[in-house]
Amino acid sequence: MPATRILAALATATALTACQDAGERSVALLRPGDSFAVTRIDGNPAPQGGTFQVGGDGRVSGAAPCNRFSARLAEQGGAMTLNGVVMTRRACLDPARTMAETRFAIALTSVTGARARSGQVSLIDAEGRERIGLAPVGGT
Repeated sequence: MPATRILAALATATALTACQDAGERSVALLRPGDSFAVTRIDGNPAPQGGTFQVGGDGRVSGAAPCNRFSARLAEQGGAMTLNGVVMTRRACLDPARTMAETRFAIALTSVTGARARSGQVSLIDAEGRERIGLAPVGGT
């Protein structure tokens, strides 16, 4: 899928908010300095190499299946959002990684919370569905 379609999906996606248990949707699960491996995208195993780091400056960044990404992490009214998502535009030659890249980009824009799940962190949408699964790396 061309990078322009991915960017268009990012540009048109709206960050959703929901009134749910703030503990379930807590941004506190993502602390500055935390580093994660991306293990799942929309319930499917993620290609190897995906990363998600939380910076001390309110930003998150990492490696998507094909490209690098960055976004601002914000919390308002108990809902978490990843705003201003940007991605590099390298070619993705593997069709499976291309599909995973597209799903990942769309998933990033729909995140409204995080919850702990079996020692991992799930980034969830307004309906409570896991969009991105994260496993701690190193000292996290």
